[in-house]
Amino acid sequence: MVDTDKVIRLSDYVQLERAQKNANGSRFAYDAAKKVVTNVREYFAAHRDGRTYGVRFPLYSFSNSPDGVKVGDNAGLTVVPSTNYRAGRDDYAGLSAFRVFDANVAVNDDGTPVVKAIKGLAGNYANDGSNGDVFVITTVGFYKFEFDTNYLTIWYSDTQYDGYSPMPGALLPDGTLRPCMAYAKYPLSNFGGKVASVSGQKLTAMSEQGSVAVPGSKGKGYSGKTSADTFYTQVMYLLKYATKDIERYLGGDFNGSGQVNVSKAESNVTRVLAKTSDAASIDLGSYISVGTGTDRGDVKTGEAAAYRKVISKTTVDSATTAINVSGAAFTTATTMHVTQMPYLTGSTDGVLGIDGIPREDVSKTHQPVKLQGIELFDGLYETEGDVILKNVKDSDTSGHTEVWKVFDTTKASGTAITADYTHVGDYPAVTDKTDNQWQWQTDFVEKHGFLLPTGVGATSTSGLTDAFIINPISAPGLHELPRGGDLWGGSHCGLFSADGRADLSGAWWYYGGRLSVLGRTHA
Repeated sequence: MVDTDKVIRLSDYVQLERAQKNANGSRFAYDAAKKVVTNVREYFAAHRDGRTYGVRFPLYSFSNSPDGVKVGDNAGLTVVPSTNYRAGRDDYAGLSAFRVFDANVAVNDDGTPVVKAIKGLAGNYANDGSNGDVFVITTVGFYKFEFDTNYLTIWYSDTQYDGYSPMPGALLPDGTLRPCMAYAKYPLSNFGGKVASVSGQKLTAMSEQGSVAVPGSKGKGYSGKTSADTFYTQVMYLLKYATKDIERYLGGDFNGSGQVNVSKAESNVTRVLAKTSDAASIDLGSYISVGTGTDRGDVKTGEAAAYRKVISKTTVDSATTAINVSGAAFTTATTMHVTQMPYLTGSTDGVLGIDGIPREDVSKTHQPVKLQGIELFDGLYETEGDVILKNVKDSDTSGHTEVWKVFDTTKASGTAITADYTHVGDYPAVTDKTDNQWQWQTDFVEKHGFLLPTGVGATSTSGLTDAFIINPISAPGLHELPRGGDLWGGSHCGLFSADGRADLSGAWWYYGGRLSVLGRTHA
């Protein structure tokens, strides 16, 4: 299929020619005195190649298959995910539209990113928080959705051709383009008393109200996760893998919820003894807590040992297996439990590529994934702070849920839908039989940079392969939008999953988040 609108805008062409002739854009330039990269915009402009990458999916009414066909410059490109032990293949890694760099990034109050260091190329990059937050930076991209009777075709390019829109979050509040796109590399954690994107930390709970508070504590250019962050990972996966099912090629920690009893007590050890049949449900490389509690949000769950990495498992006798963990020695009792916890941030740092999973000897759906260098699905949902769901009970047997989005997160509200919010559209309506029940999504449309489901009735292997749950009949009012999934959610989790049941303050252990620098944007 040919992209018939591949006509570059004159202003973009002039800018592209100027950048390509400018030696200042050939490589990143670092100002050691200011400790910033000074030519990020010029670098990405100079490396644009103008190619257009497409993927064509059947509409559910024509075929319920989740699989598409790569078209345009996307045809023939291949991805084989990597692991900690094996580098895969990624034909996209060196292409301008897809190339990503790990970077330490800050953001000005107006939303302009400030690149302080780039891994291996500029400045003193660090992923542990010592040089600030870690983001993945990439060129500003442009996209187009084309619908016909039976198909949807998604196009993506590093160049703005006629009919292409800047990626969500690409425009600053004044309507100008950001010098680059920056996406938090890690799920939300706490570092130095502030929300952060750094490696090696426990995940932090985040509600919609908590996300709204981020600009006040971190700076006006920051926010919690936005729908723009979600959109990028969705589109990248669709283009690179030509399927809507992320569990097929990557995975996500959607089933790593093992919890077993301690079978024999010990003192001053770095292991836990459990029945061999029970120990099989505790994954190598995962993180466990040991204690009398059973809820992951209860401190008693980790009173003996908290968030210890499972290094190995060894046979003790015919009925007993030792689960060996990292860290200092501790004491166990038979009243305690071994509880598999969400992963720490940075659990995909060892993956030998920009896409992949850590381990080959653990199920894909028991571990986090890396997509375009971004760590996803560590075991918690991620709440979108620029979106409010409005549950409307239409009758005792019917209801609908509206999606409202704010484009400048400094104007976001944790209590109301104000004049600053735009009505994106509605989730498919529910009845008293489907209210508060998982619904498998068939198709989506793009509205204001948000992929809105348009129908239900699919399965875990058809349509979008993911499900949403809303409760407008049983719980009318304002709700938040956690995305992705948690470590016990199973197959309804994924790139298109949404759990709309919690109110705007919902922030128990399984509702996490992500830092964003895309919250201040133009409608």
